[in-house]
Amino acid sequence: MDWMQRMSRLWQRLNPNQRLLFGTLGAAFIILVVSLVAWSGRPHFATLFANLDPGDGSSIVDQLRTRKIQYKVEDGGRTILVPEAKVYETRLLLAGNGLPGSGSGYEILDSNKLGWTDFVQKLQYRRALEGEIARSIQTLEEVQSARIHLVQPEPSLFVEKEKAATASVVLRLKSGTRLSPAHVQGIVHLVSSAVEGLQPENVTLIDTRGNLLSSPQSDAALGGTADQITIQRGLEEQLTNKVQSLLEAVLGPGKSVVRISAEMDFRVAERTVESYDAENPVIRSEETRNETGADGGKSESATTNYEISRTLETTKVPSGTIKRLTASVFVDGTYRALPKGEREYAARTPEEMQKFDGIIRNALGFDATRGDLLTVENVAFDTSVLDQEKKEMEKSDRMQLLVSVGSRVLTGAVVLFLFLALLKAAKRMRPADGPRGTVGHSFDRTVGGALPALPEKLEDPRAVLIQQRIQELSRTSPDGLGRLLRSWLHEES
Repeated sequence: MDWMQRMSRLWQRLNPNQRLLFGTLGAAFIILVVSLVAWSGRPHFATLFANLDPGDGSSIVDQLRTRKIQYKVEDGGRTILVPEAKVYETRLLLAGNGLPGSGSGYEILDSNKLGWTDFVQKLQYRRALEGEIARSIQTLEEVQSARIHLVQPEPSLFVEKEKAATASVVLRLKSGTRLSPAHVQGIVHLVSSAVEGLQPENVTLIDTRGNLLSSPQSDAALGGTADQITIQRGLEEQLTNKVQSLLEAVLGPGKSVVRISAEMDFRVAERTVESYDAENPVIRSEETRNETGADGGKSESATTNYEISRTLETTKVPSGTIKRLTASVFVDGTYRALPKGEREYAARTPEEMQKFDGIIRNALGFDATRGDLLTVENVAFDTSVLDQEKKEMEKSDRMQLLVSVGSRVLTGAVVLFLFLALLKAAKRMRPADGPRGTVGHSFDRTVGGALPALPEKLEDPRAVLIQQRIQELSRTSPDGLGRLLRSWLHEES
């Protein structure tokens, strides 16, 4: 507690102006330290859910408020953020309550009320069925959310007046994904199989951008054409990836461009071949007759019928065969660094281009008799835009690093400056010197306190005598020295 007593004595010796300055600096220092601690200790928020529907967002916010979990809302209510340390725990808690966006399933039937009419029961069952189907569709990797609208007409006593059930499905796909025709067909059959009396041709699928994925009464011919285009694009993409991966393994990423076009034959053909072998006839029938003449003689005759052998061969030509491939490949050259930071382009040698040509032909399964075409050219790629973007990104990263480090250094410098200013102000706020410099400095009035050094040489003999007397009193009677000094101060005042 000694330091507290010293501070108390120091505070009592200060005049009002010094106390005001000392208190202001101390309060500013405390406020700055508290602000820095609060700023450094605030939680870092991370995304809990994004691209939410307003209804789901409202339900999630209510749950967070109930559980007293901090949150922030951005992107017009479509994105919710929570402290990074609680992201996964909060997702599990909300998933247990069916959030977000999974819709209402069969659990809404658990709250069956006694006053429900038959109409309300049917309506609730339809809502539950729509929610369950939506949950099943959302399990697909490409689908982010789904909404189902079912129309189930009342059964009629007359077959000719009975209406068929229909369904409309709205899908929100994840960014950068798309549904293949096989996926669309799978969703259509999933919905039709889950609803009694619903036929696949009565299911309509659209996405949130308004693209029609599946329509009722689809034309079989158009569906076949779409499948053919999908097969053709799949083949072109497969061959392109095969060639691109080979070139990137040799040249590196971004050093080659491959484009392949495939012409395919989707005709379904059946070929029948009938052939005859005239040189090797086949016995069709043989007849032998025995006759007895009038004179009792016997005769025997034989008749043999031959037929040319006939072969009938039927061959079915598979659909989707490759008629011709056309490939174009661009290969970048090499670059040499110049002293000024620029680059000098160097073309590939003919031997290298010949090797690339052979590699590409083998990867494609090139067939000249089929009419395949391959073009491999060495050109200089224009990477100025990419280089500029790379420089801008590096500049932005450096700027962010400088801002981050600079803010921390500046904060530390401000704290250090305020701390040094407080120390300097504390030193200046000690009691002032004697009125005329008789003693020269303040001293500790406690017993055994040290007396500050006095000047070694004094020209006035009287001053020398006073000095000797003061030194003697400081050794023998400190209390007497204190009374003497107080009397001097009182006389001077």
